Amino acid sequence: MTGRAIFLAILAIPQVGSAQHIVEIDYSVGRTILDDEWRAIRPSDLATDWDRNLLYVHDPEEPNGVMVFSLETGEWVRTIPTPRGDGPFEFPQGKGRLSLAADGRLHVSGMNRVITYDPNGNPVGHWTPEAPASQGVCDLGGKPAVPLPGGVLRHETEAIGENAVAGRSLGALRASTVEEAQTMMQSSMMSMFRTKLMCTDDQAFAVKTYEGIPDSVVVYSLEGGKREHIPLPTEFTDMGECMRGGKPCPPWSHATMPSMDDRGNLVLTTGLEWYVAAAIINPKTGCYALIRKDPSFSDRDQVAVRVRADSVLVLQMDSEIRDDGVRHINVYGNKASMHPLRHVSGESCEGMLGR
Repeated sequence: MTGRAIFLAILAIPQVGSAQHIVEIDYSVGRTILDDEWRAIRPSDLATDWDRNLLYVHDPEEPNGVMVFSLETGEWVRTIPTPRGDGPFEFPQGKGRLSLAADGRLHVSGMNRVITYDPNGNPVGHWTPEAPASQGVCDLGGKPAVPLPGGVLRHETEAIGENAVAGRSLGALRASTVEEAQTMMQSSMMSMFRTKLMCTDDQAFAVKTYEGIPDSVVVYSLEGGKREHIPLPTEFTDMGECMRGGKPCPPWSHATMPSMDDRGNLVLTTGLEWYVAAAIINPKTGCYALIRKDPSFSDRDQVAVRVRADSVLVLQMDSEIRDDGVRHINVYGNKASMHPLRHVSGESCEGMLGR
């Protein structure tokens, strides 16, 4: 995995401030699910079906497929074919993000292509959205949805969002000069490409990429297309002095992945670079908890990817000591495990972390 390795150098780790509840992952106890040196799982592209105890992942072993493992035993269950091609059940430019529906169906996105599979992995639907090229997808009330400028587009429904721009309306984004048009197009394409979605039965949560540090996640309501914002904890967006590959760490939203826990709370995981592993936010009240990394940062190769009750699913990234004597951490993981969360400070929010 040498070619896929990244080097992380943390210059200073700021202290967590006045979070309502701070917890840490207890690595001293837990349960190993997968431990295979040949696995190479991307933390940004996986899905968990807790009801059926299934883990869906991208792995280079199956470049044109989605691998499914048991969350109980770690055993391989099946591989869902996701071939490249121009057919209705093929991806012209390869597969992208994964999203599960409540009934066990799986949506897999590509560039302007979404394919839906039944719980057994059989393709049952395909969709070419009239939207900017994107790999973001989520299940919004039983139908796949993709990001739009100013909203989301739900399959077989109108664009959702008071200022959403879709289909032929995309032509309305006109500019006065060719240079301005090219800038607008490039900005829109990059914004849509990087947008990550998480949906419930009636809301879509959009995490977009910003040039600066934002203070909210955009929420679009299925009923009426109302646009709202969920404020983010300042401890979650204040990265302090952080370097990656010799350059300043990117804005938080580059790596942040949204998901939901089993209590209906929004979970924002951060990947490798941050001193906070995740923020758990009640979307109705704004009450939140922070999953803090070990203050010594000894767990920097551990990535929290999903939260269930008072436990967290962790993906351990492969690492190696190179000739320069520096430890390099790869962007793929080869070990998955469940660990409980231990209290550090503050008071827990009602209906959060198993309380």
